[in-house]
Parts: sequence; C-alpha cells; structure tokens
Amino acid sequence: MATVGERLGLRERDGQLAVAARLAERAEAGAGALLVVRGGTGSGRTALLDAAAELARRQGLDVRRTRCAEHDRDAGSVPAVVQRLLDGVPEAASLDELSPGGIPLALAVDDVHLADPASRGWFGRLVPRLDRLPVLLILTERHQYDMTPAPRGIAWGLAPSLVHTVRLPPLSGPSVDAIARERLGGDPPPGLAEATAGNPLLLHALLQDLAELHPGGPPERTPSSVAELHPGAYADAVAWLLAAAGPQTADAGCALALVQDEHDPLGLLAEWQRGERRRTGRKGFTVPGHVGGGPARGEPETADPARLAGWAAALRHHGFLAAGRGEAGGPARFAHPLLRDAVLHTLPRERRDAAHRTAARLLHERGDRAGAVAGHLLPVPPVGEAWAADVLLAAAQETRSAPDGVPQAVAHLRRALDEPLTTERRGSVLTELGCLEVRIDRAAGVRRLAEALRVQQDGHGRVRVASALGTALAAHGEVPAAIAVLRELADGFAGRPDLLSAVQAATALIASHDGESWRQMISELLRLRHLGDPDPMAEMMLTEYESAAGLVSAEQAWEQVRPLLTHGSVDPLLEPYVLGSVATIAQWADLLDEAERYAARIPLGEPVLHPGHECLVSVRAEAAVMRGDFARLVDDQDPAANIHVGAQTMIALTELDRLDEAAGLAGKLAGPGPDNSWQWCEFLYARGLLRAARGDDVGALEDLTDCGRRQVARGVVSPVVTAWRSAATDSLVRTGRAGEAVPLAAEELRLARIWGTARTEGRALRALGSATGGRRGIELLEEAVTRLREEPAAEPELIAAQLGLGRSLTAAGCSGQARDVLREAAARAERLGAVRLARLARQALRDGGARPRRIPHTGTGALTGSERRIAELAAAGHGNGEIAELLHLARRTVETHLTSTYRKLGIRQRAELAAALAAAPGIPAGR
Repeated sequence: MATVGERLGLRERDGQLAVAARLAERAEAGAGALLVVRGGTGSGRTALLDAAAELARRQGLDVRRTRCAEHDRDAGSVPAVVQRLLDGVPEAASLDELSPGGIPLALAVDDVHLADPASRGWFGRLVPRLDRLPVLLILTERHQYDMTPAPRGIAWGLAPSLVHTVRLPPLSGPSVDAIARERLGGDPPPGLAEATAGNPLLLHALLQDLAELHPGGPPERTPSSVAELHPGAYADAVAWLLAAAGPQTADAGCALALVQDEHDPLGLLAEWQRGERRRTGRKGFTVPGHVGGGPARGEPETADPARLAGWAAALRHHGFLAAGRGEAGGPARFAHPLLRDAVLHTLPRERRDAAHRTAARLLHERGDRAGAVAGHLLPVPPVGEAWAADVLLAAAQETRSAPDGVPQAVAHLRRALDEPLTTERRGSVLTELGCLEVRIDRAAGVRRLAEALRVQQDGHGRVRVASALGTALAAHGEVPAAIAVLRELADGFAGRPDLLSAVQAATALIASHDGESWRQMISELLRLRHLGDPDPMAEMMLTEYESAAGLVSAEQAWEQVRPLLTHGSVDPLLEPYVLGSVATIAQWADLLDEAERYAARIPLGEPVLHPGHECLVSVRAEAAVMRGDFARLVDDQDPAANIHVGAQTMIALTELDRLDEAAGLAGKLAGPGPDNSWQWCEFLYARGLLRAARGDDVGALEDLTDCGRRQVARGVVSPVVTAWRSAATDSLVRTGRAGEAVPLAAEELRLARIWGTARTEGRALRALGSATGGRRGIELLEEAVTRLREEPAAEPELIAAQLGLGRSLTAAGCSGQARDVLREAAARAERLGAVRLARLARQALRDGGARPRRIPHTGTGALTGSERRIAELAAAGHGNGEIAELLHLARRTVETHLTSTYRKLGIRQRAELAAALAAAPGIPAGR
C-alpha cells in the first residue's frame, strides 16, 4: 500500500510530511506554527514544500506561496517577498489580521535564504504571534556544510519552541532503484545511488539522460564519464550544485576530484590553501579561475582550512564521498567515477590545466613518488620548469619495468620532450623513448631513434643511438639498412678507435640477423686477422664463429675469450659486446654459472635496444632451459624481448607440458619478422620440438630440417648452437625412418666430440643409440647416461637419455633394469619440474608392466633443483633480495619457491631451513 509521501510523488519523506500535516491541523484549529524545511541543494526542498502545501489545502487552509530569488536581495527596504506572498497587502497591515474572516492560512515560501532583509524581518516578527493565529508558515532554507560558513538561518534568535525543523537526508539505494525502475522501465544498472549520492536533483537529471540515450530500456551499467551522457542534464545538475555552494566550496570540490587518488588528499588540499595564501595574499582556497566566477553575494573570500575535515565528513555523510573507514575518518574519494568526472568538467580546460600544475607542484614539494606527480603533468601543456622534466623522466623509470608499463613510460617520455631540456639530455630522452616505442609502434620508434641520431652531438651517445636504431631495423628484417646506418656513422670516427671498435662490434652482431650479411662479415674479419691486425672484439666474434662451425673445442674457445675480461678494463661502449660474447661461449661450454654471472653485469631492465644487451638476454633465457629451470624462465622472462627468448620460452612451456600455451606463443612469434636471422633458426628448432611433443613428427621434421638447412648455409654446424640433428633423429625413428636417422645422429656425435662437453656428447649419444637399436643401441644409451652424469646442469638431457635407455631395455626384455632406470628418470623429472618428461617416464614404466613409484611430495627429495638452490642460500643467511640478485631471478620467484619449499619440508620459518635440508629425503622436518 502506498504511503502518504508516495501518493504525493515522494519517497522517504513520510516523517517530514507527518509533521506538516500535524501543524496544518493545529493551524486549522487556530494555533499556527513555523515549519522550516532544511536541506542541501537538490535535496528536494521544493518538492516537499509542494507536498506540505497540498496537505494544508486538504486540511482547509487557504494556501499562498512564493519563491525567493537572487534578485530579491536588492529590494532594499521594500519587503518584496512578503508583498508577492500577500498579493500587495501593505506592510503596515496588522499581523493579527493576516486571516481576515478567520479563514486558516498557509504561507509557503521557497528558498527563504534568498529573501530580502525586510521580508526576513517581517517573518521574524510574525513567528512569535503564530500560536495565536490560524496561520501555518512553511519556509524552505538551503542548509549544508560548505567551505565558508553559511549566513544565519531564518530561525536564528527564535525560541526553539516556536520552530519546527525537518531535514532532508539523501535517498537510500532501494528508493533510488525504485524511482529508476519506474522511469527507465526495467531493472536499473548498479551504481545509480553512488553516482547521484541519493540526491533527487542529480538522480532525476541522470535518469533524464539515460532515458534519452536508452529508450528501449535501462543500460547494463552506469556511465563512468560525462562524455557518455551527451544530453547533458546530469553534468548541468552537478555544475548547478557546485555553483550554489559558492566558489570556495566549488574550488575545493574540483581540487579534491583532481587529487583524490593521492596519499592524504585532504592534507594536500590544506597545503594548497596555504600556498594560495602565500601567493595571492588571500586567505581563501582557489583553483585558478574558480567555478563560480567570483564570490557569491555576502560570502566572504576566506575559507577556514580547519573546515576541510568537516566539509569532507559532511560530503561523506550525504553520500557524495565513498563510505568506509580510512584516513581522517573515511576516504576522501568521490563515491562514483561519473560524479568525480562531472565535478572535474565544471572547470574550463585552461583552469583545469592550471589546477593540475598546482597539484603536481605540491606533490613534488611534498616528496610524493614521481608517478603520482607525473599523473598531473601528462594532461597539461608544458610547465616550463626543470623540475617537471625531472619528474616525468623519473616516472618513466618507475613504470617501464612494471607489467604492461611500457605504454605509460612512453607517455611520460613523450611529455618530457615538451619541457626545457639541454641538447644532450634531449638526445638521451629521444634514445630511451625510441627504444621503448619500438615495442609498441615500430615505425614511430625508428623515427624517434633517427631523430635522436640527428640531435646527439657526443660521440658515445651517437654510437648508442645508432646501435639501437640498427637493432630495431634488424629485428624487422631490415639488416642492410641497419648496417648502412652503422657504416655511415663509422666513417666519421676515423680518428676515434674506441668509437670505431664499438660500431664495428654492433655491425657484426647485427649482421648475424641476415645470412648473407653474416657471411660477408666473417670474411672481412678473417681478412683482418690474416693481415695481422687482430682487434680483440674481432677475435671474440671469430671465436664464436669457429665454435659454431665446429672448428674448436669448448676448452679452446673459453681459453681464447676469457683473457679479454681478465686483463685490464673494458671500454664501457665495448663492455656489452664483450660480455655478450664471453657469456655466449661460457653458456655453450656449459659454464652456466659463469655465463649468468657475466650476463648479470649489465642491467637488463634498461630500455636500451642494443645488440650486446639482446645477446645477454638470450644467454639468460637459454641457460635457464639448459638447467631445466623451465618455470623460472616462463615466470621471469618476457617472450617478446626477442625471437630467441620467445623460442626458449616455447621450449620451457613444452617441457612443462603446457603445449597449448607454447603453440599460442609460436603463433605470435611466427608473424612478420626477420626469417633469415639466427634467431629464426632458434624459433624453427623450438617449434620442431613442440610439434614433436604434440605427435606431429612430420611437421617437426619440416621445421628441424629447415633449421638445419639455414644453419649450415650460415656456416653453423655444431650442435652446441642448435641440436637439430638429434631432435630430427627422434622424429625419424618414430616415423619408421631409422635408416635416415643413423647418419644424422652420427654426424651430430662427430661434431659434439669436437666441442667436447658432456651435454653435447651425451645428447648425441642418446639420439644415435635410439636410432641404432638393439644391443649396440643400448650400449650407446648407457654411454650417454654415464657421460651426462658428469655434468650436473645437464639434468634434462640426462632424464631424456635414461628414458631412452629404459625403453630400449624394456624392448630387449630386461624389465628389471628398465624399471630401475625409468624410476630414476621419473624421480629426477619430478624434482626438476619437467612435467612432460615425468609423464613420459611414468608411461614408459606402465608400458613395461611396472607401477610407477609414488614420487615423494614432502621432504628434501621433493624439492626441485631451483627450490634446493634457493633454500640453501636462504639457510646460509642470504635475504630474498640477495638471492634474487645472485641467481638473476625476480624477487617474487624467490618468494614463491621458498613458500613451496616450506610446505614440502613441513616448516614455517626460515630458521628451520638448515635442519630441514639435512633431513632424509621424503621425511619432512619434525616427523
């Protein structure tokens, strides 16, 4: 059943109307009263006045009403409001004769706070007589907590017994939804109560916009910006609310909307006030060019900073700010994005820009993080001061290493270019920006790097820019253009051997992205060696070439490159190239600790396109695969860093048995790119392994033989680079082409023995044993297992060899031996986290009629290799940050591994690690 208020078109106003009805009854009986309706702008004072007047009319009262306006304040000594109300009755008329003939009277006056002084005086004289008159006086009055104190209310100075006051709180969520349902013709979207703060004016304006935009029914969501509400009723209503509150309050609201996401926004606003006072001499709070256009009539230009907390509390109480606990009693945050956006849009663009600049300066002076400060600089024109450029560049540093942070870092750097910069600094910013832009917009990045090359005056800077530009071009197959850029630069460095050497090193590495360019480069380097003018960097490049060509052993290669880092210092320009070359040889030679140590000497998080840096990123990725740290690689590396890193990530995903993910990554990497580079060969190899794991041996052979063809054409034959022959051998055997597989595997073994590491020899022996079959095949597989046990880091190859040996023993009827070998393989794979190999080992056991033993999930035996290394370092007293640095891991990865280790060892704290690690495998500590 509808309530009295609902029958009169109002919700949640029954209590107020009950007071009005009771007072109307009293007036009808001859004892009048004063009813004051108080509420903020848009709270529904006029609607309640209309309903109260209707109740008085129904009670038999003669209703007279009027509304006050701003111009009434200029009436001087004339009681303009009273004259309108009483239809010209002169002020001299006796107050006791207001109801001629004894007819009860209801006088309804809206917005009495705008009444002229004479009329206010007349009301003040009338009130003490009302209890002897059949007159009900109903006045509405704006009343809310603003930044400047409001003038005294109409009831000030009157005895409380003479005044009956009702207040209008915001509408509740259910009432908002009910009104919206009636207006929109269906269930309303969530968030309407928050977007309107339960304010009837805002609610009806928003519903007007939504009804016009969605005539077929309610939208699914409440808009988050005024741009989505082009009819504009809601935005106009918010602007009206702010204008009615006065310029000080409007400015404070706009400023809060700007800074609500910052730490302690109310404290920031207080500092804003103090800064304005120092700057202008005014004590007020201003956003440059405040919303109201000037102080309201009678409103002082001062705003007490102490009122900020009270003002925010009042806004929160009335639903304009979000509810909940937080600083200063609750969050100083607008209740809905749409409400905040509408407040901000009351500021014209130039004033909003000025406010952003002020907020940025205050945050900077307060010492807030650069990203918070820069958030206010991004949308505005240049500040023209050095601190702004410093902040924007620092913000770029903050964001570029964050997940998906590159676009934000690019935005900061682009904006920094608008601020005053020295020529040298501008060149550095252009370089950094170009390196980042290449990742999201290659053409823009290349243009930016070309501009940086024109701007840079310093020789070292020009080398860095040209190297970055060349790397960007080469990454998209434009190797000849990249080499042309570098050679043109080299022509200007005839008298600078240090710079010339760096350019030549960059040229050599970039040439490796194109088969023909690489062959030409090697020919040139060999010619220089023959002339007896060996350049250390050239010798390093030739050592890499000879290693890949199967001309030297791992020991010989290492002996040739190691002295270059141990004798004297390396020029900073050459260091990335030297480290990249040395780390590559170390990785190929299975000196993985050395390789990772050298790679760690260059901060790989820097946004620098650099062939040496790319090499070091690749070393880290491939070393992780060689160790079997598959999960670490997937967690820590960005597969988009370069194609080689993406290829290694594909291999890791394959070994984790996440084949669909690996295939998805392969699809992304197989797009347009440099298909003639050494990195593309690595991709073909990785995709061949993936296809083989998915049972597509025909497709695997296509990729692996294509990889081999391309490698041989480049002079790369050693399996230390890509072991495509052994991988192809496995697919040939599975497709019944063992006759083709044997010579391929034998050739890999021949080349592997030249290189001489346990990994390359053991892998080739495994492939040849699987292809040969029979007793000789078992002997080769046993030799492979024995050889691979010599290299602790070759765990994935050892497991694969044991798997092959176990299968061959099963086929030969040696079930007991096969079970032992396969169970060890399964246990090793479980500990390593090599999910695919573990699955294959368990399947091989079942195929041989054995039941796989349950792999311990607790105790030291359950730890993976990575977990054990991290746990041992933690037990030795190293902190998580130190461990991350030592092992070149993300801190999050260290924490994840330690959490898993604690669970497996049955411990709860770091102090228990040492004792737990000493426990027998499979026995958690304390059991």
